[in-house]
Amino acid sequence: MEKYRKEKCEMAYKGKTKKKNSLKNRFFQIIMISTIVSILATFVLSSMTISSVEKKQIQKSMRFSLHQISTSLDQGYLNLVNIMQNLEPQGSSGRAVTDYLMQSENYEKRLQRYYVQEQLANILFTNLNVRRVFYEDASSKEVLFTGGSAYGKVSEQKKELKQVGDNLFFAIENDKNKYQSQYLISMEKQKQKFGESELDIYLEVQLDDLAMEDYRLLQLNENMEVLYSEADEFPQGEKLNFIWSGEAAENSFREKEYYLLMEKSRMGFYYILAVPLSVYNHESREWQKHSILIFAVTLAVFYSIVLVVYRMIGKPIEKLKYEIEETGKGKFEVVEEDIGMEEFNQILATISRMRQNIRELQEQERRGYELRKKAELEKLMYQINPHFVLNTLYSVQWMAQRDGNLKIREFVHDLTVILSYNLGKENGSSTLRTEVEIARKYIEIQKQRYDFEVMLQIEEGSYLDVPTIHMLLQPLLENALQHGLGDRGRLELWIFEDVVREYAGIIVRDYGDGLSQEDYRRISQPLGMETDNAKKAGIGFRYVRYMLESFYGEKAVLNVNSMKGRGTKISILIPLGEKGVQLKMK
Repeated sequence: MEKYRKEKCEMAYKGKTKKKNSLKNRFFQIIMISTIVSILATFVLSSMTISSVEKKQIQKSMRFSLHQISTSLDQGYLNLVNIMQNLEPQGSSGRAVTDYLMQSENYEKRLQRYYVQEQLANILFTNLNVRRVFYEDASSKEVLFTGGSAYGKVSEQKKELKQVGDNLFFAIENDKNKYQSQYLISMEKQKQKFGESELDIYLEVQLDDLAMEDYRLLQLNENMEVLYSEADEFPQGEKLNFIWSGEAAENSFREKEYYLLMEKSRMGFYYILAVPLSVYNHESREWQKHSILIFAVTLAVFYSIVLVVYRMIGKPIEKLKYEIEETGKGKFEVVEEDIGMEEFNQILATISRMRQNIRELQEQERRGYELRKKAELEKLMYQINPHFVLNTLYSVQWMAQRDGNLKIREFVHDLTVILSYNLGKENGSSTLRTEVEIARKYIEIQKQRYDFEVMLQIEEGSYLDVPTIHMLLQPLLENALQHGLGDRGRLELWIFEDVVREYAGIIVRDYGDGLSQEDYRRISQPLGMETDNAKKAGIGFRYVRYMLESFYGEKAVLNVNSMKGRGTKISILIPLGEKGVQLKMK
């Protein structure tokens, strides 16, 4: 049998080794394929990621710059309003202008004019960014008072940005010269009453350098009309077809080879920061060049590491391959070689344990085969088989009947039935009902020898006709009578059915000396594993347990409860029907 098993193992191994690809070759192929796939995936993902990150960085920088510009310009318009409050008729400068206009005498008027100029000078001194301020007649447009570094008429090209009450705000202007470029914002307060005169007040301030580098600034009114533009592609007066969404992340778009980012002023108009797409994509291209260089260096390092790892694990893999081949050929010796790597040593240790387990399984299979033969012999030991004994008993029964000795006749009859049953077909099945009848006759025979009390509780039902093992009850009853009558001289047998869980319960109980732990250990040993001194101890119990396992598998349960000096109770659960039962008795 062992030789056949070994040949079968070798055939299975040879069938598997027909494949040409070794583990080492597959490992190299996997590394190559995974590397190529990783390279392509990394290149695509890195390009997309770097481009996305860079563009997000540019957008973030643009959004930050636009917010600074918007804040600076809004603050500039707010400063215009604050300064204008001093120039209004209710302000200190405005009251001085009113007093000037109300004077009729030239001397007083001249003194008041100096005072007005002094007020304007104070405004210019405290607000260094004021570039121009003047009062002019609303009708004749004659300039009455002026101040600041700029002179001359106000440009008629000014674009009206927003009208708020009598405050008129103008769009941004860019005052360029060969030295610098400055942003100018202005406002006008029209037809203000100074006594009996109506004057217009004009105020203009310049802003600090906004340092926008490659960015282009656009200013739009509430109707999305361009009023100020630093990009020739978006001239003044052009209207953009764009709807403000209110979300900063959504107010960006591309148009005319520009990337545009929009922000709404607190005053209701809009600022746009535009950057040419060539500039917008320049940083991404630079990042791609750097990433390709980094990628090439990383790839070289990666392949160097792969080669080192490949060479490092090549020898252990060859060793594993050799040991697997030897295992396939039937070599089950323990591997004790150290190949220098903990992980591979663990695999070799696993191979050794596997070989040991295979040897143990083979040994268990051999012992199981011997146990089955042993069980057959153990059963035959339980059967007093010679047929001439039956023939002799039949003769004794006939002689007792002839002489009128009915008691002997019944005794011999019961003994004949039991012996005939015990001589039944080996491994044959029986029924609970038959087992109960044999048990009754066996007890009647033993009563002729022993003086004991019997309590039988047999629940009637169709479950008694379910097939079960041959000689289920008699060995247990015999053990109870021989070792468990004790002082009370009482034997109990219960058989009942559990309809819900579909099992039959059997309880055999005596009140004798009980079993010690050593006794229980001895009778619980499997057939063939007992010592020479205990071969005959508990043969009936071990036979019943073995037959239950053979007939029902794991579904049947046999449990022994015994205590020294208090007797023994044996409980058996056997399944009924198709459901069966799988219980664990505690």
